Amino acid sequence: MAGDGIEREFKLMLKDAIERSRIEALLPPRRRLLRQHNIFFDTDDGRLAAARLTFRLREENDAWVLTAKGPPLAGRGALTAREEAERVLTPALASHLAAGTADPIPAFARAVPAEVAQALARRIAEAADGKPVRPTGGFRNERTHVEIALPCGTKATLALDRSLMPDGAEHHEVELEVAPSAARSAAAWLSGLLARAGVPPRAARSKRSRYEASRRRGAA
Repeated sequence: MAGDGIEREFKLMLKDAIERSRIEALLPPRRRLLRQHNIFFDTDDGRLAAARLTFRLREENDAWVLTAKGPPLAGRGALTAREEAERVLTPALASHLAAGTADPIPAFARAVPAEVAQALARRIAEAADGKPVRPTGGFRNERTHVEIALPCGTKATLALDRSLMPDGAEHHEVELEVAPSAARSAAAWLSGLLARAGVPPRAARSKRSRYEASRRRGAA
């Protein structure tokens, strides 16, 4: 997460595991596997999703993080920017939130950066408009972190994601979070990587929106 509370990230969709393997073969060998369980919060009638707000609890290798993100601020193609704040939780509090036995909004209000967290907490409460905000479901994700160096000299971490959605769909994605000063260099590096792998560039929708679509398909 960026210190200014703005997530700036390239998000590229891959068609399948074959495209992922082509990209992975071109990356440095130093890697780290993270197993994630994502749980989304919303009202029963989906008011946060309608407001394009993401409110999520994530377990990652036995650590719990509560995150909220605002609607997209700006972006071109695969590069997106959104307000974001996070709070690391104790397992006890995380368990209550995951079970729906604690209100996630007050818990999130203590996230950082504080100013962004409090603004997002207010927007979540306004969007909910008095309706209870509780767990609506989630999905599992396997993330492979690969340490890279951009042409500008900046070090970064590329994420290769394999997401398993509620309806059984499997999504593959590339994510690269960058500082504003490195965005142009990162775009050039990613373009070259995709070209060498023979993979066309496809801007990815947010995981929250893909999760919501998966949930609707599963309920149909």
